[in-house]
Amino acid sequence: MALMLAEVGLRLLGLAPPDGVATVTEVQFQSIPGMLLPDQDLVDRRDRRLPHHVTTNALGYRGPGFPLIKRPGEFRILLTGDAFAYGDFVNDDQTLPAQLEQRLDGRCGSVRVVNAGLDNATIVDAGKMIERGLRVSPDLVVLLFSANDIRDLSRASTWDRLAENRRDKSRFPLSVFYPLLRHTALWNFALRARAASQARADPVRTDWTAAGGDDSITLRLRDEYRRALAALRDTLAARGIPLVLAAFPSHHAVTRDSLRGQFTWVTPVGTETGVPVVDLLPPLVASRLPVETLYLLPYDGDPSVRGYDLAAKQLADRFASQGPLAAACEAVAVASQTHARPSGSAR
Repeated sequence: MALMLAEVGLRLLGLAPPDGVATVTEVQFQSIPGMLLPDQDLVDRRDRRLPHHVTTNALGYRGPGFPLIKRPGEFRILLTGDAFAYGDFVNDDQTLPAQLEQRLDGRCGSVRVVNAGLDNATIVDAGKMIERGLRVSPDLVVLLFSANDIRDLSRASTWDRLAENRRDKSRFPLSVFYPLLRHTALWNFALRARAASQARADPVRTDWTAAGGDDSITLRLRDEYRRALAALRDTLAARGIPLVLAAFPSHHAVTRDSLRGQFTWVTPVGTETGVPVVDLLPPLVASRLPVETLYLLPYDGDPSVRGYDLAAKQLADRFASQGPLAAACEAVAVASQTHARPSGSAR
């Protein structure tokens, strides 16, 4: 009776939703490349001020379904990173991968962008997503860099936490009750409390200013990031797949020059490592839009639909002019111009 009252209370007060985006089971982990429980369709209400529609496909990725095997002529981009890549608090068709696909598909032939974003991911976790994502045969991999990527390397791996989660869900008695429990507010409230506890347990903080790069912790974590980036470059190069690093700033960096240290650092690191970097800060600053328009402030620091739109345009223009997609984009542009020319006058 007490549990029923607690469930009703949590729902009425909006303290926890009865549904949340779930990750794969151990069996599914072995059979599909994505990390999200397949075939979900829900309104995520973790923050009731920012409800958003989420669907997952049969391969365990966010967004509409697509076949594992590419169609002839299709160009696939695997885009991975943390919540900025996944698209926290925006609808499926408003995420960065979705908006990038909308801008490239047609303009550059048949283009599909796979949303391999993972909430709370570090470059280590993204590397795992890329490794698994090779099954969808990407022609280009885009790794999103955000300001907290360095700091987050100091905490327990999200990948390890997900592995623990899968083991727990596979053991009796949770294996029996989990399908029902995950649709309760009590379960989702417990998950939120656990995540908050883990966040408070992380004592490490790094400085986002340029001067902050001089402390020993930041130097060590930056070196770890650099080595992980080089390893990803080598893994993909061995398969003939180019890697691009896209640097997406926080709202702090958009408004304050002094808080752009991580972005001042990451561009030369990409150059030194041989990984092209697309800086997404300039279009956000040049828009002169308030940060409350570019990000989901004051409720959350993730990008808004408009912020993702500007970032997607910057990436699309870059890919259309440089890299493995440029020739296809040029061919489509030439064909369009040819078809648009008026026919000669009759003789």
